Amino acid sequence: TEYDENGNVVKWTSKDSKGTVKEYANIFRNEKGLWTGQENFKDGKSNGSFKTQMDDKRNYTGGQSFDTSGKMEYYYTGLSQNEQAQILTWKQWDKDSVFRAEGIATYDKYLQTAFTMKDSVGKVKNSSVRKYNDKSELVESTDTEVKKDTTEVKVTKYTYDAYDPTGNWTQRTTLNEKGKATKVVKRTYAYRKAEEKK
Repeated sequence: TEYDENGNVVKWTSKDSKGTVKEYANIFRNEKGLWTGQENFKDGKSNGSFKTQMDDKRNYTGGQSFDTSGKMEYYYTGLSQNEQAQILTWKQWDKDSVFRAEGIATYDKYLQTAFTMKDSVGKVKNSSVRKYNDKSELVESTDTEVKKDTTEVKVTKYTYDAYDPTGNWTQRTTLNEKGKATKVVKRTYAYRKAEEKK
């Protein structure tokens, strides 16, 4: 993950066990650090993109998602946001202006604690609930997906195994419902000296 001078994420990268980049995204922000869009890539090829719209007060008013060829797939209206400029509600429409879905998110300051997505007739399609420890680190995520004949619930837990001297975690293990480790994430940090920030 790469950050700008204000600590905002501007690029994230996902690599396989051999260190080969599989996915990455370039994230764009305005002068206030607010998210204005991003370009996604997978296996070296475009994997779609997203652009946001804002009013003159820097409030989100809409957005558009594009497919791998650059054609618009969906657009978004009915956006509301909290004081941290995090999106709380939205409605999704396809390119022919047919209403497809809506989303509702709940935050505790900067941490998303719940999310629900409903289809065009108001039925829940999927939802998630997240729990954090006293360090604001994600420790449990419960994801529910409602299909035609079944409802699947997946519980994922996270443990933090190592930290650097400043208290940022450097290794995290993902556990499935049976307590089996399914993924280990390791990360390093590059810190700027105080005089370099001036």
